[in-house]
Amino acid sequence: MKLALTYFNFPFWRAEVSRLALHLGGIPFEDIRPDRDQWMALKASGTLPYGQLPVLDVDGVRYAQTGAIARFCGQLSGLYPTSDPIAALRVDELLDAATEINYELYPTMRVKDPEEKLAMRQALGREQIPRWLTAIETRLLDNETQAYFVGTQMTVADLAIWRLIAWFTSGILDGVPTDLVDKHPALKAHHAAIDADPRIRAWMESHYPSK
Repeated sequence: MKLALTYFNFPFWRAEVSRLALHLGGIPFEDIRPDRDQWMALKASGTLPYGQLPVLDVDGVRYAQTGAIARFCGQLSGLYPTSDPIAALRVDELLDAATEINYELYPTMRVKDPEEKLAMRQALGREQIPRWLTAIETRLLDNETQAYFVGTQMTVADLAIWRLIAWFTSGILDGVPTDLVDKHPALKAHHAAIDADPRIRAWMESHYPSK
C-alpha cells in the first residue's frame, strides 16, 4: 500500500495526528508539505475532494477529512481500537470534539481588524474554550487510567488532544491565554506525558526543531 499525506509544514493537530500515527506504527508514507505557491496550485487543480487539506492518497486514490484520515491511519498503526466498538466510539468523540473547537476559532481567522480579532479571541478564552477543556478533561478522568483518554494504550485521540493543547499554549492565537490548561491539571499532565514520549520527542525535534 502506497500512502502520501499532504498538509502544511506545521504541527497542527488536523494532520499531525495522522503523520505521527503512521510514524509510530512504522508505516512508510510520503510526507508532502506544500509551500504557499504549491498550495494555491493544488487548490486550483480541482483534485482536492473538498478543496481543503489534509488529504491522503492511498494507492493513487485521494481521500479527505481529518477524522476519516486519522481513523484510517490509526487502524493501520494500531492506534485505533478496531475490535472494541465502545472504545472506538470514545476515540471518535474526542476527534470530533477537537474539530468542534476548531469551528469555534475559525471565524476569528477571517477577521482583519486586529482589535476585533483580539476581542473575539479573548471572549473565547473566557467562555467557550474553558468549557471545552473541562469537558475533555472529564473524559480523561472517566478513563480507567488518566495516562490515556481511552483504555490503557495511546490512541489517535491522545495525539489529537496533545496537539490541540499545544496550539492553545503556543501563543500563536493572540488573545487566547496561554495558561488556560493550568486550570485543568489532569489535562496538563496528560499533555506533558505525551509530549515527553521519546518517540514523539524525536519526531518533533527532527521536523520542528524550534517546537
